[in-house]
Amino acid sequence: MSTVLLVLAHPNPDSLNGATATSIEKALTERGHEVRMKDLYRTGFDPILSFRDFGAWQEGKVPDDVAKEQQDIAWADALVFVYPIWWHERPAILKGWIDRTFTKGFAWDFDDTGRVGKLKGKKAFVAATYGSPESIYNELDVDMENLFSSVEKGTLAFCGIQETQFVDEFGVLMQERETNEKYLKRATEAAVAFLN
Repeated sequence: MSTVLLVLAHPNPDSLNGATATSIEKALTERGHEVRMKDLYRTGFDPILSFRDFGAWQEGKVPDDVAKEQQDIAWADALVFVYPIWWHERPAILKGWIDRTFTKGFAWDFDDTGRVGKLKGKKAFVAATYGSPESIYNELDVDMENLFSSVEKGTLAFCGIQETQFVDEFGVLMQERETNEKYLKRATEAAVAFLN
């Protein structure tokens, strides 16, 4: 069985995203995985990358709060992210958490051959929801094929994570509860299958 860091990025723990994270955590734990849940809105972690952070890195130091997060990332065999899509992107709190924790020397680096993904060997699973129906994205001519490229390629693959799976659902703010519960079940089952 594997160690899993489950990162939730939604302000309401009773939201569909919150319920999905809890469901995935329960299902993985029941199957013998060791899971650490990280609710970014409740950890108190400051997601703002500051000038102070750059100063620490230049001195070869890691701020204490960042070091704690990096210990959890290093511990995990797999990362699971649960979040809503806002403005075609991850919530700012999740992006900020990544900005501060996926740092050079820890998550990635360069050597004589080029980029080195230091999170190589880890897997990543993403469960994401859209408030709007897919028709809105089609009307706006959004490139849905590349919507997750900033996550999959620009973040995860850049840091060496090659095995990634995405499960998403459109229109969650407009759907019946029963339909959203089907997504929750589908996301949970997909996460379990991916991590087993």
